[in-house]
Amino acid sequence: MDHFRSSKEDPIFKGGIDSDLIDRDAFAKKHNQQHLFGSHPTDPGKVTRDKDGTVWIESETYESITDMYIRINQPERSRASQRAYLHSARIGLDDQYPGVNWLAHIWYARNLKIFVNLTRITESDDDRILLIIGAGHIFLVQQFLEDSGDYIIESPLKYLDNEGM
Repeated sequence: MDHFRSSKEDPIFKGGIDSDLIDRDAFAKKHNQQHLFGSHPTDPGKVTRDKDGTVWIESETYESITDMYIRINQPERSRASQRAYLHSARIGLDDQYPGVNWLAHIWYARNLKIFVNLTRITESDDDRILLIIGAGHIFLVQQFLEDSGDYIIESPLKYLDNEGM
């Protein structure tokens, strides 16, 4: 099972989804469908994994934190990440949809919760919120905020671009 809680542990599911039909990683491996995992944008560098499974990417060249934020906030990178998630929805056979189940019940649900939590901390129309979050979440959270009609999204790029200042 990937790094999200299994459906057996999650009170939202209460056993309503067979955890075998949400474990897209195991299903893909068992049915030779690893090629259906989309390719997420990657960061250049040396990849290492700790004993506890934590993955570290050590940059091969120096990059300032500002430059890193500029790179990961590019709209094309966000779209490429979303395409990779959508690509993995194809994992499954016949009436088994572990890719769709994971995407809908884990990934989309997680991003909807982030959206709802943002709405819960908004106290007035004049509030400004800075959200610093993993790059994979940008596309969906931004879409939910825009589609709600309650928020105006500003790209962080205009604040990060040293050339424009």
